[in-house]
Amino acid sequence: MIRGMATTFIGSTSSPHSPSCVEFEQVPEDFVRNSRISLRASEIRYRRLFEAARDGILILDPVTRRITDANPFMTELLGYEHRELLGKELWEIGLLKDETASQAAFRELRRNRFIRYENLPLQNKKGEINEVEFVSNLYDEDGQEVIQCNIRDITERKQAERDLMAAKDTINRHAIEQEALVNQRTSELRETVSELEAFSYSVSHDMRAPLRAMQGYAKVIMESYAGKTLDATGADYLQRISRAALRLDHLIQDVLSYTKVLRSEAPMVRVDLDRLTSDIIETQPSAQRPGAEILIEGTLPPVLGNEALLTQCISNLLSNALKFVSPGTIPRVRIRAKKTSAGVRVTFEDNGIGISRINHTRIFRMFERIHPASQYEGTGIGLTIVRKAVERMGAQVGLLSAIGKGSKFWILLRKA
Repeated sequence: MIRGMATTFIGSTSSPHSPSCVEFEQVPEDFVRNSRISLRASEIRYRRLFEAARDGILILDPVTRRITDANPFMTELLGYEHRELLGKELWEIGLLKDETASQAAFRELRRNRFIRYENLPLQNKKGEINEVEFVSNLYDEDGQEVIQCNIRDITERKQAERDLMAAKDTINRHAIEQEALVNQRTSELRETVSELEAFSYSVSHDMRAPLRAMQGYAKVIMESYAGKTLDATGADYLQRISRAALRLDHLIQDVLSYTKVLRSEAPMVRVDLDRLTSDIIETQPSAQRPGAEILIEGTLPPVLGNEALLTQCISNLLSNALKFVSPGTIPRVRIRAKKTSAGVRVTFEDNGIGISRINHTRIFRMFERIHPASQYEGTGIGLTIVRKAVERMGAQVGLLSAIGKGSKFWILLRKA
């Protein structure tokens, strides 16, 4: 052998005419030395990974099923020292139930060369139970079979999953309880509302009869006995009784109208808005006020709505526009409509006293009055009826107004 060279035997033929002979291929010693260094480095890296891993690792003899090596994390997890683990089977360190279970696992491992348990109880040296994932592989190492087992502690994860499931169960149970409670309360509320509506409707009807009687008798007395047995004071008292009865009758009628808006069915159909508005102007008493001017600009387009509810809206908006004007002013109302991408916007513009911005929301509330009854008659329900009727139709209502500059009330309805 030449110095500094490694010799490897191979078979070859020197020439086609010479007998077989042997040749020696000379391999540099540096190549052999570097290969050994590389192998050593790989072993060191493997050992470092083995010892630093945060999962338990066990190396087993596939013949005896006994542990030949364990990494530090495994000893920490089990509470055994490294020397105590060597030579033991898995069932002896609390990883499998018993020797029979261990034998069954090894048979499956030999058959499939791989086994996995998602949730395996592991009892440590102190008798404490941890939940682990267990993966075992059977592989060849330099022509010799080796078993490697990887054990991951999933106790905290499983506890978190159980806590999450318990929380979900609690939430679902509470949701069911709350739904049952809401259904019960809703049923009770509907029953109460129904009773209140029936009571309101009945009282309103029953109250109107004596009111009409009061008005009628007061009128008869004033017409029959005026200037005879009644003096001016008595006549004034009768006038007050008659006016008070009339105001209360109007209030009851408005309450009935509001109740009707709440209770009635509201099917949505195509409504001829131009015809409906013209009919209301011709028949509504407030529109017949001497000197009042009501102008419809152009032809109002058809809309999708409920005719009864639209009648309530238009009647109340017209009544307010004609009523709330300065003394001595001739009321003028302009009605126009404009098609937009959102629907049909119908505007009622008046030359009235106007409404300050701070009251724009307030005027739509029940029984809200901005001006005293002695100045402008009314019940404070008209615009509440408008708001509720608009809501029932899925429409919108609003206004633009300022003190002394009149008002522009608008309703945004759906196109027909």
